[in-house]
Amino acid sequence: MSTVEFIRDTLDFAHRALADARTGTAEQLHYVPDHGSHSIAWCLWHTARVEDAIVNMRIRGAAPVWNAEWAQRTGLPADGFGTGLSDEEAQRVRITSMEDFAAYQDAVWAQTAAFLDTAADADLQREVPARQGTESVSQAISLHMLGHFNGHRGEINTLRGMQGMPTVMAAQGTH
Repeated sequence: MSTVEFIRDTLDFAHRALADARTGTAEQLHYVPDHGSHSIAWCLWHTARVEDAIVNMRIRGAAPVWNAEWAQRTGLPADGFGTGLSDEEAQRVRITSMEDFAAYQDAVWAQTAAFLDTAADADLQREVPARQGTESVSQAISLHMLGHFNGHRGEINTLRGMQGMPTVMAAQGTH
């Protein structure tokens, strides 16, 4: 298996988990426990915006999928992606249309798939802009997407468990 194939398979798993995490009522998706800072909705918004920025802006050098129209359709902030928000600000993040948000997520994931469909392992060594200096494409994907998203998947599962909901992809591997 090539590194690109490994990334594709690992992101596919994360994307399926994040899609499954969209299930639930608006109240469940926006639930924040006492002394918590994030909701499931915040995690979904944050991961989609991070992937959009990493793949489209840093790796592809293109405009992000996110724009003012998506913000209006989903009720989410037009700027930013959740980093640096206070707990109170994070708790105010609301997805007003999960259908439109899912369409945004799918559009971001399609851009990622299009990049990976044309990438070779050698392309993963190219340096791209990072917050401080540069990092390779593989580092950007590994650090900011693969590991990061699975960390938020754990957070989502904790929030779901606190509400008596099943974990995301609870039936994974049972068929």
